[in-house]
Amino acid sequence: MHYAARGPVLISVAAGLLILSLPAHAQQADTGVGIAAVSGGGIFGLGAHGSAGASLGAPVSKYLVPFIDFSYSPLTSYAFTYGVNLTGKGLYTSSMLDVNGGLKIRFPNKSDWVPYIGLGAGLLRLSSSTYTSGFSTTATVNRSNNDPAGNVSAGALYYVTKRVGFGMELKGYMAQHNRFGRALAGVFYQFP
Repeated sequence: MHYAARGPVLISVAAGLLILSLPAHAQQADTGVGIAAVSGGGIFGLGAHGSAGASLGAPVSKYLVPFIDFSYSPLTSYAFTYGVNLTGKGLYTSSMLDVNGGLKIRFPNKSDWVPYIGLGAGLLRLSSSTYTSGFSTTATVNRSNNDPAGNVSAGALYYVTKRVGFGMELKGYMAQHNRFGRALAGVFYQFP
């Protein structure tokens, strides 16, 4: 792997963050706006896997923010062999798509940090695919199931400017057959 360009990139990012951190107080009490976010992180409790997500919130008061979240997590992927002399080949992959909505309760203050807790419900779509090839045949078996799930979350938004900032969140999921957590960090934009 080549890491020579890491230094200039980190310096550029640090300079950009310094410029964006000019004094600006959080617009945490705004209503009639939207807050769009993209994030990345991971899930734990189903193994450790990456996760990418997006969310949209619409504050209805200083304290209450209804939201909808989407996230995708590739779970397991591995190749295998089977049969006499292991001449058959196969590939197994699985993933999870999460769509949920709920309500975040903000705790406004005089700083640029806006902590919150959340409660929601949604649907987890767990999908898997097995492809096999050998003995003059090929086969693909796809399987998916939808599980309703509840979730609780705790997080914070940090306003770098009046409209842009960083967010972080820990969310726990409870479904009939799965209990796991997700940790995400990302950026958000408040509009209009």
